[in-house]
Amino acid sequence: MKEVMILSTPSEIAEGLKMFLAEYQKPNLEPSFEKEKMSVAQASRYIDISYPTLLKWITQGKIRVHGKGRTRFVLRSELVTDYKNSK
Repeated sequence: MKEVMILSTPSEIAEGLKMFLAEYQKPNLEPSFEKEKMSVAQASRYIDISYPTLLKWITQGKIRVHGKGRTRFVLRSELVTDYKNSK
């Protein structure tokens, strides 16, 4: 059930708008981890380089990677930043 507010006076309307804006216009500063997470193969396609090249850059420390073995992953925001800094 949705909450309904009935506002009748100008001060109630002003207060209601303040509450609405405070609740619905909060910036989403924490990106969803699952949206940020991608495999190494997905990351190579995302920045349009070959898979072996990305592996080489990871080995050289140019691109940050998380996890070990087959569970390695890259965060999209880190990938973009590292890719821009590697050029």
